[in-house]
Amino acid sequence: MDIHYWIIFMATVLGVSLIPGPSTFIAFAHGATYGWSRSIFTALGNSTASLLQATAASAGLGMIITSSATLFVAVKYAGAAYLIYVGIQMWRSAAQQVSLNSKANHQDGHPQKLFAGGFTVAISNPKAIAFFTALFPQFLSAGDTGWLQLSTMVILVGLGAFTVALLYGCLGAWVRGMELSKSFMTRVYKTTGGLFVVSGFGLAASRNS
Repeated sequence: MDIHYWIIFMATVLGVSLIPGPSTFIAFAHGATYGWSRSIFTALGNSTASLLQATAASAGLGMIITSSATLFVAVKYAGAAYLIYVGIQMWRSAAQQVSLNSKANHQDGHPQKLFAGGFTVAISNPKAIAFFTALFPQFLSAGDTGWLQLSTMVILVGLGAFTVALLYGCLGAWVRGMELSKSFMTRVYKTTGGLFVVSGFGLAASRNS
């Protein structure tokens, strides 16, 4: 595939990834709570989920999921329920997450927990697989080796997801570094939790196409 098509592909992936959503919300929240360095684990979890989703799409599993209304709806509602649960938990524990002791926050932010959070939120959206299933064929060249192109696309998707999640994590850390008042930071966490709930209901109410 020509280099110009690769640039367009990467720009498309980054553009879609930059749109605020559950994955960026949790990266922002982890960055604000534990610092940018800890949000790397969140970004790794996010990118791992994106790699699996892109791989599933390239392997043809995306067609199975999107063509089976029952399976797609089941995955969609399970993901929506999880997002709503995370949002409610984040809202209820907002005051507790705001701590003046940054060292304590770093100790509480276990890498496995942050990775799992980023992974679970990202993997809970079946529409990502549907998106990759629709996107990849637009950039496949008949004259080239299909598996090599698909492998490259999957890797670029993972890199894009990691970069954007880390960017939002750094943004959250920057907001925290401004040393804003505890009440303001509590409102930030509650707003982020509310966005999770809205995203969950939005996913549940979305059409299956």
